[in-house]
Amino acid sequence: MAIPGYRTGLSGLAVGSSLLLAATLAGPAAAATTTPASFPHYNHARHSDQIWGGYADTGGTFTSISGAWTVPSLDCSATPNSSVSPWIGIDGWSSDTVEQIGFDQDCENGVAGYYPWVEMYPADSIYFTETIKAGDHVTASVSVSGTSFTLVEKDTTQGWSKTYHKTGSDELSSAEAIVEDLGDGIQPVADFGSITFTNLTVNGSSFASAGTPNSTDIERGSTLLTKNSSVSGSTFKLSWLHA
Repeated sequence: MAIPGYRTGLSGLAVGSSLLLAATLAGPAAAATTTPASFPHYNHARHSDQIWGGYADTGGTFTSISGAWTVPSLDCSATPNSSVSPWIGIDGWSSDTVEQIGFDQDCENGVAGYYPWVEMYPADSIYFTETIKAGDHVTASVSVSGTSFTLVEKDTTQGWSKTYHKTGSDELSSAEAIVEDLGDGIQPVADFGSITFTNLTVNGSSFASAGTPNSTDIERGSTLLTKNSSVSGSTFKLSWLHA
């Protein structure tokens, strides 16, 4: 499993020659840029059994996953400095790479912020400046053909889309829809209420039938911080329990 550390800064797109900005479809901000360094930037790879909530399909070779969710509203009142990150991805469950796309949801001094990113761990995340707000409808997908990866994130409410390409050779041993405890599992998990992943399709089939769905909950010690519903076809709900 990947074992990332903290990341204190980014250098725009200069995170590796294998990652290229391919296209921006509709909407503002045609180029991918980093957001201001006023909030933490994180690696988004699994380094323990307790920082991922959600499901991972295993038991095959996984070449595509897509899904959608509505951005939840953060309640920062009890946890003014906290984070959580929903994303869609391939690999990372039992491998040392992760190809993933999503966004961070941070409470910074009691103020909620939403920061979209793409990451091909062990390369750093690329953060970009498009706006995401609570209540927006978001879709995301990761796919691979041969050695060419395509990662797409769209906010259909705000009207923007990002598409990225990467070339590489990875295990393709899992496909995930995850809500992640950021900050190496140290700071509190932001109160996101619940997130329902919908339209989850893996290798052209529903998430439930494409492989073996493995449930994982965010935990700290013996305290359960999130809880999954069962997977129903292409849908499941993940609920916040505790910071």
